Amino acid sequence: MRVLVCGASMAGLSAAYWFSHHGADVTVVEMCDGLRRGGAPIDIRGEALGTADRMGILDAARRERVVPADPGTVLDADGLPVATIDLTWFANETADDVEITRDRLNDLLFAAAQPRADFRFGVSIAQLANEDTVEDAGKDAVQVRFTDRRQETFDLVVGADGLHSATRRMAFGAESDFLVHQGFYVALANLGQHEPWHQAMFSVPGLMAAVRDVGDGPLAYILVRSDEIDYDYRDLDRQRRIVIDFLERGDAWELPRLRSAFADERITGFYFDSLAQIRMPRWARGRVAVIGDAAHCASLLSGMGTSLAMTAAEYLADEVARTPGSLPAAYERYEERQRPLVDKAQASIAQHGAMMVPGSQAELEQRNELLRQLAARHASSTSQ
Repeated sequence: MRVLVCGASMAGLSAAYWFSHHGADVTVVEMCDGLRRGGAPIDIRGEALGTADRMGILDAARRERVVPADPGTVLDADGLPVATIDLTWFANETADDVEITRDRLNDLLFAAAQPRADFRFGVSIAQLANEDTVEDAGKDAVQVRFTDRRQETFDLVVGADGLHSATRRMAFGAESDFLVHQGFYVALANLGQHEPWHQAMFSVPGLMAAVRDVGDGPLAYILVRSDEIDYDYRDLDRQRRIVIDFLERGDAWELPRLRSAFADERITGFYFDSLAQIRMPRWARGRVAVIGDAAHCASLLSGMGTSLAMTAAEYLADEVARTPGSLPAAYERYEERQRPLVDKAQASIAQHGAMMVPGSQAELEQRNELLRQLAARHASSTSQ
């Protein structure tokens, strides 16, 4: 079986490993010139721990994990400490969950997948040539034209190209049919490793701004409540201006330096997007299937995006390998295994959003009091 995987991040790299593991001839295309770098720490949680173990990377991930930090300081509008927050509680499935930087996990997944698959960087799908007939799984193959003008046929195309998936658009329809804005925007950026930063979490109604060192240098993390904004997700200048406007909430703490950092075009790891979910009634059509954020983005607030990407890749490859001659049956079993995990993760973000970014001053004060109670309870249990 010839399998095309579109995207070389967590979902795509995992899919490359699992389909190759089952004997498929796998090609991976990635529009970037190499693995994408930067981003917030991610987690291997719950069912994905078993997936990572079966891939042979779990022990290495544990060695590369982010060292658990002491609880972070929560600051008010004047930059004064009002509480502490321990992020180890955030969406944990088990005590064995592993937090790791995106770059380190990407490297582990790539090392596992690369010997088995053909990777083509700087290339993406231009057209699914028979996209008007992809509904028919009985077709012998999917014809694909790439941006480098090559044309090839594959038995299965796996879209692992993220929230704004081109594969999903070509095979299933417009992004607007599936993307649901969750009322937040997120911005990330790597900060200067040789500059001192006051690490803390600044929290006012509707805005959370944090600086945290995750082992590879300090990271800026901004989370804002906002209605949907009309902008081009490829327009980085416009995105920087939006983030700077979000940070115009005074000059306490590190806000002025964060505005300057996000204005600097040389900053690495810049990311800005809506916190959105992808909700699809089905994740496969004909000889095209989607996994990871392309299929069921739960949003960063769920803390489960990477884990869902890894389990989806394993489950889809497993089921296709069981009945390669009956893709509809394989898809049904894949969804039976994956859908409960997705539903749980997508339902979790209302609670997590209220905790991370309270919408009003009253909600903020209630949240801070809860954090103080949790800290006191933890201190009492550890002293006994």
